[in-house]
Amino acid sequence: MSINSLSTELLQKIYEYTNIQDALHLAQTSKKHYRTLLGRRMPILEQAMHNSYGPLPELVKLVLSKEPEKSRRPMGTEFRRTNMVERILEMEDKPKLTLELMKKMVEYGKVAEKWVELYPRLRWRFGSHHRRLLRSHEKLRVHRAVYNYWTYTNLFHDQAYTEFDPDFPSRPDDLRMRLVRTFSDNAVHDLSELVYHIKLAVELDLFPSNRTVQDYHGMPLRSLDKLAWGEEGPRYWRLFNSILKLSPASFIHLIEHTNTKSERAEFIAAQGEQFRHTQATLNECLFQHANSAHINCGLYSVEQCLPSVHIDRRTLQEDVARWTCAWGIVERSEDEDREIGKRRKEKSGLHHLDTPRAPEEL
Repeated sequence: MSINSLSTELLQKIYEYTNIQDALHLAQTSKKHYRTLLGRRMPILEQAMHNSYGPLPELVKLVLSKEPEKSRRPMGTEFRRTNMVERILEMEDKPKLTLELMKKMVEYGKVAEKWVELYPRLRWRFGSHHRRLLRSHEKLRVHRAVYNYWTYTNLFHDQAYTEFDPDFPSRPDDLRMRLVRTFSDNAVHDLSELVYHIKLAVELDLFPSNRTVQDYHGMPLRSLDKLAWGEEGPRYWRLFNSILKLSPASFIHLIEHTNTKSERAEFIAAQGEQFRHTQATLNECLFQHANSAHINCGLYSVEQCLPSVHIDRRTLQEDVARWTCAWGIVERSEDEDREIGKRRKEKSGLHHLDTPRAPEEL
C-alpha cells in the first residue's frame, strides 16, 4: 500500500515517530503530507524535536542560558547573570515552544548528537570489544548531560565571569549551587560521568602530560616536545582544569578538527589571556552538592558514585571497572560484569606495586 493512500490520521501518527529532519522531508513529498503537517504543526514538531534532541526542558534551559537580557536599562554583569539563572529556575516543566526557539534548539541538538556518536569510544576506551551503539534511553541521558554541562558553562565559565577568578562554590545561596540543585539525582550521576570522560579525553588525547605520552602512548622521549604539555605538576594541572571550562562544542572541535599540539595551542590562545589562569568549577560544585544534598548513592560514597570527583590514576587502564555505583549513562552487560570481577581478582595482589600518579588539583 502506498503511503499516499493512508488517511490523515495515520499520517499524523507516522509523523509522531519521526525525527525533525524526517518530518520536514516527509512534508515536502506531496501536498497531502504538507497539509497533514500543517494541521497539527506545533504538536508534531514538538514530538519530532523530542525524538531528535530530547529531553526538551534541559535543551530549552540551555538556549535560555545564552539568550541576551531584553531589558533596556543598563545592568551589571552579576545582576544580569542572576536574572538568567532565575529565568531558568522558574521555567515550566513543559515549556511552550515556538518556531524561533526550535531553530536555536536544533543548533545545540546537533552538537549533542555528535556526543552520542562519540560516546561509545569514550565509554569503552579500553574495552573496545564491548563497544556498541547507544540505546534510545542512553542517548537521552547523553543529551541531558551535555545540555546541563553546556548550561553551566554558558553561565559560569564565560570570559566575563572567569576573568575575576571566582572561588569554588561553597555557600548554599551560590548561583552555581542553586543551578545544580535543580538537577535530579540521576542527572547529577550522568553529568559526573560525562565530566569523567571529558577529563580522560583531555588528559590522554588532547593535552597529555610528559608521563602520559611515555606510559600511555608508549612514545620515546624525543616525542615530548611535539606531543606533551609538561610534567605533571601544579602548572600542568592548572592548564588541565582551565581547559575543562570549554563548551561541549569546543571539545568536539578539538577532537574532530585538531591533530597537533600547535593547533591546540592556537585554539587555547584564541580563548584570551585570562583563560589559562582560571579554573573550572563544575566538578567541585557537583561534589559540594552531593555532600550537602545527600544525593542517593546507595551503599557507596560520593567518590564512588560520582566518578569525576576522584579519578584513581593507578587503575587508569580499568575501563568499566571504574563504575562501582549502580547508576550510569550506559548499562553494563553481564560479560562486562564478569570481566570486572576477573580483573579485580587478578589485580588485587598487585595493587600495592602500582606507582601512584599525582592527584589533579581541584
